Amino acid sequence: MEDLREQLTESQRLASIGTIAAVIAHEFNNLLTPIVSYCQFALQGIEKGAPDNELIRKALSKSFQSSTKAGRICASMLALARGESTQSAVMVQQLVDETLLVLARDPQKDGIALRVQVPPDLAVAGDPVQLEQVLLNLLINARQAMLGKGGSLTIKAARVEATEEVRIQVIDTGPGIPETILARIFDPFFTTKGTTKKGETRGTGLGLAICKEIVEHHRGRVEVQSQVGVGTTFSILLPVAEVAPPEV
Repeated sequence: MEDLREQLTESQRLASIGTIAAVIAHEFNNLLTPIVSYCQFALQGIEKGAPDNELIRKALSKSFQSSTKAGRICASMLALARGESTQSAVMVQQLVDETLLVLARDPQKDGIALRVQVPPDLAVAGDPVQLEQVLLNLLINARQAMLGKGGSLTIKAARVEATEEVRIQVIDTGPGIPETILARIFDPFFTTKGTTKKGETRGTGLGLAICKEIVEHHRGRVEVQSQVGVGTTFSILLPVAEVAPPEV
């Protein structure tokens, strides 16, 4: 059973990567276009014999920013694909930033307003890659739920008062989940994506099941609240990790 659990976790991680591959390809094209354009501007100025140093400086700066972002996306994707695993204190803000980086595409380009409300000093105990897999699945589901309709996607995190837990929430304003199936969404192989729209990926029914398994393996739990026509909130509760304040 342990081997099977590991195989399902591996399969779902790779499925998540496949789901966002097309999005990343599109985003890489968006990153490469300004790099090429700015390099052309800089070269044209030099070839004219009267280079505009300010333009060249801007061109190099913009090219550096775009190429650095592309490199970070590649590094995050490779770490996720390899399944690199370490146990540590995971800074929640960094976890959210890295997951959004892997997602690559700015939700605003799909008419989705993104809000991130995460304290910079908040940490949980666990494996950053596995937790990134959980958060990535929830963000992919939220994005797919709102595609073509727009809405807002909120990522919140806070320490739960009087406990040793941190609550991380992914809140969307999508169509919501009917109460008749809400209790089944964590069941393996249960999916609401049996029929798909053009460009969407057919669901395996393993995403949320694996999320639940990973979180429980981290001595945490997953909760969900949803209302049809209003939206859905997934809450991940994980053990808090104490982080020493930086030396001054």
